[in-house]
Amino acid sequence: MKIGNNGYNQYINTVRQNQENAHSKGLQKSTDSVNEESVTVDISEAAKQLAKTKAAENAPTMSPNVEAIKKAVLNGTYSVSPEKISSGMMQAMNNQREYTD
Repeated sequence: MKIGNNGYNQYINTVRQNQENAHSKGLQKSTDSVNEESVTVDISEAAKQLAKTKAAENAPTMSPNVEAIKKAVLNGTYSVSPEKISSGMMQAMNNQREYTD
């Protein structure tokens, strides 16, 4: 079975050739600089406090179980139960089978 040329190899070769030509000629991106007026923004203390309060309100809160697991992991006391993991995986597979049957 012969696969026709879809032009991809030709495209890749052209890109490589263009890269080599640009490199050999020493072409570089234009380094023209644009002089822009700088802008200074001052944020009031009230706005800073409002931003902190808003961020605290929007911060996700973790459930007590997640907090306990996180603490155990950080302390190095979290133990992994292969039996619980395997039974959970089997239960999930059984649930998937029920939906597909």
